Amino acid sequence: MELTKEQIQKVEHYLNVKDITFIDVRLEVLDHIISDIEEKMQTEKLDFETAFNNVTVKWNKHLKHSSSYMFGVMFSVPKIVLEKAKKRFSNWFFIPFPIFIATYFFIEKSSYILSETAKNGLNLFFQISSICTFIIFLVLFILKLKNKTSTTYSFILNTQSLNLIMALILLFDFDYLTKNGTLDSIQVTILIGFIYSTYTYFHFYKKHKEAIKKYKIS
Repeated sequence: MELTKEQIQKVEHYLNVKDITFIDVRLEVLDHIISDIEEKMQTEKLDFETAFNNVTVKWNKHLKHSSSYMFGVMFSVPKIVLEKAKKRFSNWFFIPFPIFIATYFFIEKSSYILSETAKNGLNLFFQISSICTFIIFLVLFILKLKNKTSTTYSFILNTQSLNLIMALILLFDFDYLTKNGTLDSIQVTILIGFIYSTYTYFHFYKKHKEAIKKYKIS
C-alpha cells in the first residue's frame, strides 16, 4: 500500500521538526519511515494516522538531538546524524595525538643540536607555513559558509571551524624561537596541529561537495 502525496508530506514535516535537513541522511530516513508505515498499514491493517504514530515513536529515539566529546558538547544534532559523523571522523580524531607528542619531543631534542643558521631558517619556514595554512583554511571556511546545504560532512566542518583559534595563536605569537634561541616546541606542535586540521577540513569539504553532487543539490 503506497502512501499518498499528502501523507508523504506529513512524514516530511515530521523530519523537518526533528531537524533532519542533512541531505545524505534525510532521503534514507524518509524511505525507511515510509516503508515502515506502509508495512504496518498492510500487515497490521492500520490506518495511516495510527501507523504513522507507531512508527514515529520508534524513530524518535534515533532522531533525538545529541552531542559528543569528539565534536564538543556545544554542537548538537539528531542522534542518527551524530553516529554517522562519529563513524566518519573517529580515525581523524584519534590518529594525530601520537604525532603531536612525537613532534613535541623531537623539537625539544633537536633544538639544542641545530646551528643558529638552521634555527633561523626553520623559523622563517614555520612562519611562511603558518601564513599559507591560515589562508588555505580561511578560503575553505568561506566557501563552506557560502554553501547553505547541510550534510553530515558540513556538520563535521562546523565543529572543526573552531580550529581557526589555533591560527590566531600562531599569528599572535609569530616567532618560533624562544628567548634562549631554541625552537619553541609548543609553538611548532600547534603549527603541526593546525596544518593537520587544515588538511582534515579540506578532506571533509571535498566529501561535503561530493555528497551534494550525489544527491543533485546545487
